[in-house]
Amino acid sequence: SGWKFPPQTLTKELKRRLYRRRNTTASLQEGEFRIVGDRLDVVSRSFHTPLGEIVPSQEYSYDFLSGELLNHDNPRVTTLWLEPEPLGPLFPSERRAEYTRILEEIPLHVQQAIIAIEDERFYAHYGIDFVGIGRALVQNILARRIVQGGSTLTQQLAKNLFLSPERTIKRKILELLAALSLERRFEKNKILELYLNEVYLGQEGGVALHGVESAARAFFHKNIKDVTLEEGALLAGIIQAPSYYNPRKHPSRAKQKRDLVLRKMEEAGYITQQEASRTQSLPITVEKGFIHAEKAPFFAQALRGELSKVIHLEATRLTGAHVYTGLSLGLQQCAEQAVEDGLGELEKLHPRLTKKKEPLEVGLVAISPYSGLVRAWVGGRNFKVNQFDHVMLAQRQIGSTAKPFVYLTALDDTLNSYKVATARSILADEPISLEQPDGTIWEPENYDKKFRGDVTLRYALEHSINLPAIFVARRAGLPSVSKTFEAFGIHQHAPAVPSLALGSIESSLLQLTAAYGGLANNGLYTHPRLFREMTDLEGTRYATSIVRERQVSQEAPTYVLTNILQGVIERGTGRAARAYGFSGEAAGKTGTTNETRDAWFIGYTPTLVAGVWLGYDSNAKVGLTGGASAAHLWGRFMGCAEAYLPPLQFLPPKDIIVESIDTESGELATSDCPQDQVIQEIFVRGTEPLSPCSKHGSRRFDSQWAIDEDTPYAEPNPTRSRSRIKRKGFWEYLFGK
Repeated sequence: SGWKFPPQTLTKELKRRLYRRRNTTASLQEGEFRIVGDRLDVVSRSFHTPLGEIVPSQEYSYDFLSGELLNHDNPRVTTLWLEPEPLGPLFPSERRAEYTRILEEIPLHVQQAIIAIEDERFYAHYGIDFVGIGRALVQNILARRIVQGGSTLTQQLAKNLFLSPERTIKRKILELLAALSLERRFEKNKILELYLNEVYLGQEGGVALHGVESAARAFFHKNIKDVTLEEGALLAGIIQAPSYYNPRKHPSRAKQKRDLVLRKMEEAGYITQQEASRTQSLPITVEKGFIHAEKAPFFAQALRGELSKVIHLEATRLTGAHVYTGLSLGLQQCAEQAVEDGLGELEKLHPRLTKKKEPLEVGLVAISPYSGLVRAWVGGRNFKVNQFDHVMLAQRQIGSTAKPFVYLTALDDTLNSYKVATARSILADEPISLEQPDGTIWEPENYDKKFRGDVTLRYALEHSINLPAIFVARRAGLPSVSKTFEAFGIHQHAPAVPSLALGSIESSLLQLTAAYGGLANNGLYTHPRLFREMTDLEGTRYATSIVRERQVSQEAPTYVLTNILQGVIERGTGRAARAYGFSGEAAGKTGTTNETRDAWFIGYTPTLVAGVWLGYDSNAKVGLTGGASAAHLWGRFMGCAEAYLPPLQFLPPKDIIVESIDTESGELATSDCPQDQVIQEIFVRGTEPLSPCSKHGSRRFDSQWAIDEDTPYAEPNPTRSRSRIKRKGFWEYLFGK
């Protein structure tokens, strides 16, 4: 409540979950919503949590102008709870649409319709219905053709799960034995649940529809729990011959079979004669074709690989399973659109990108920095063409995205054995000549081939200057810098060599983005996670992923680094990130490797970290910097994603102070200092300069601002304790001897 969610975004979230919009003043039903002026009314659906708990249906009103949410059933609840969205089937070996539902989520009239037409003695037999077989035999002899089958629901389930479709005596015997086994193993309601989730109900654009949920989505654009009596009877009638009774191609046949189902339901006592007659008078109504494309295919592929490490997936096929992830389909659509539009724009501006023998590839991933859960994942530009995942599997040099971790080692005295640096520390941007272990001489250069002399640490990082980064890495200690990279999960064995400062090591986009998540989380690194829980349909846990985190750097120096990285986006090499409408607070860093073979941009807000990589699989030259390419895609993604993010700011932790500094002397500004060269700079308490400006007078300009014990400060997770900040003496405020 209080978060202003754009109307079109919230409407999109509801429609994607198949909520039905109503233009009426009458009471709304479960799964319906309406928009009246600036107010949205919605009745949510009940659903099961990963732990099997039921969240009841509730009525809400949301004001788009104020962001206020009212829960009419429980005013104390200030969060709108919507059911999880299905991502896709857990077993993708077949071209099939499959959504698993527990029996309680399937309307009773749907269950009764299928039992009435397919196996009216379902609750009376033990898997094989000899009475039904005899009756079917008589009917077929009288008709001189097969007009009725004798297979029970249990037999049909056994055939679908375990056997081939061939018609032989051997297969029929195996079917009978399998049916008896299922009856011994499961209760009747469980068998019915399995059947309703497995039964074949036709084809939709080359995709097999399995289960009543898939069919409800395909034919009615509804969840199965919202299906009416007429629609449930229609689904039941399709089962015997899905192609012959396809309601789109053969509506008259489908209506005849639907009406037969209704008569059977009346005979069984499930509905009254009046209900049957009224429903039989209704025409067949189906929606246009439903697209059953797998959502987030790269993520789904990676998820299955991750799950297979902790559980034998095939063992869960029979009983069914739900995997709960942190993926947001809204953010996923933002990511996919950003990749499609961004690559199209780059190739239009730079036609040479399309003239290579291979397409320019891409990876984009977004993660929650606090939980480590993946929120969006695009592993390449086209999954159908190339399934290689550039988020998890591609190991590429990281270039200048390494620099923040070099500077953090210098800013945080717990990460190095030398002295602490500040944002105003003076660094040398001058030629460097280093002898390598093999006797060769390494003479690194800046990207623009220029030397600037002395620069501040802030300026050097904002503008991604190479030589000061090497200077800092050597002063802080290369072994210390190496340990920082390892602690943030970027590389397991980062070599302690000067080129480390320029990103000579390789990492995956997932690892690097998670490392930046540690910066967003005030130095607390959290391992990336692909799922929360895996359960059976009743909520029994199969597998879980726990939050694995470690405090790598102190909060105050990490905040100083974040503040500098905000400057990268506002006035440094990452300015393109603002070109597509994103206006929220963010910090980030561009990256470009030797000969522009890799282009990177990793950026974060207080609640989301996202990374983009561009390159060729052959390691050919891209010819574009990270700021001229990857930052554009990141900006596109965040411009769309901003609607899903709370408008939060980076709040300074305690022990952060702000001082007015004279840029010429680097000392505390006085009232005599020219105002055009006085800036505000942040420091970790104890590292700030203490001497007033020696060039313009000694009268102190009272400008200090601090976060003290009585002032609210950043607290992303109240359960986490804060690390202590060592106080520094005056002699330590400058970096260097």
